[in-house]
Amino acid sequence: MIGLCIGECGVQAVEVDRTGPQALLRAIDEWENTLPTGWREDSPEGTEQFRQYLAAFLKVNKIQTRQVSVALDASYLFLNTLPLDPSITASERTAHVRWELQQYFPEAGAEDFVTAFLATAHDPPEPIPEYLAVSVRRKDSRLLQTTLESLGLRLDVIDVEHFSGETALRVNYPDSSHHYIALVCVKRNRLDISWHRGSTLEGYRYALVDSDYGIAQEFAKISRDSTGIHSIMAFGPHLDKDLLLEIRHASTTLVEAMNPLRHVNVSESLRLADKIHSPSYRFAAAVGIALRRD
Repeated sequence: MIGLCIGECGVQAVEVDRTGPQALLRAIDEWENTLPTGWREDSPEGTEQFRQYLAAFLKVNKIQTRQVSVALDASYLFLNTLPLDPSITASERTAHVRWELQQYFPEAGAEDFVTAFLATAHDPPEPIPEYLAVSVRRKDSRLLQTTLESLGLRLDVIDVEHFSGETALRVNYPDSSHHYIALVCVKRNRLDISWHRGSTLEGYRYALVDSDYGIAQEFAKISRDSTGIHSIMAFGPHLDKDLLLEIRHASTTLVEAMNPLRHVNVSESLRLADKIHSPSYRFAAAVGIALRRD
């Protein structure tokens, strides 16, 4: 499986062989993102540049697989937490989300979005559980599909960058299922944060930031406000060693930088070529989406 993470901080790409008893990383690279997804203006030139970058990745790494799964930056999507009665029908739930979308995007039709739902945990006294509604513009999914098809590739799954990171967490840190953990995707101007108790999603929010100091202070806030938390797991394209040190100084809770290759083998050719030159936590979402099996 080819895993692509497409976001403001560029494109991270991997090829992972999942046929053996343990996943094997066969290719890894990253480049500038020119694809006009999310709220970017349409750009045929940007789409063609993206296509050329991806074609070069396929050629240089002699990639044979035709399957691609994509993780999109959460800022390209519309994520909204909604209290919804579990007794309502799927069509009623979709109608509710369409109404929400029309309030935020009156210029767009509700049919312009595709929506999926994630249930979040709620305390038994609360009569109405919350759902995380994740909506992607149809034009983005079509653009991805047609661009990949032009290279003879097939789009398998589109997921959110943040929750692709969760897949990498579960595969590489199986003990995390026994703890209460905050998962944070670190980008230049935004943090996506979710809380997980075992395999249950307990909450999600995002925070806009304008500096590394602001990022560190958000981690401090997570550690203060998350009662009973075991640790904070960080990943993402803006995370580096200096920022990680600043974050750890600010937080009173253990902060780990996710290694998405902890339980993934690396091919000998990659090791010999020293191609893994960037910290692996930059590639957590790309590896996570490549490892996803459902």
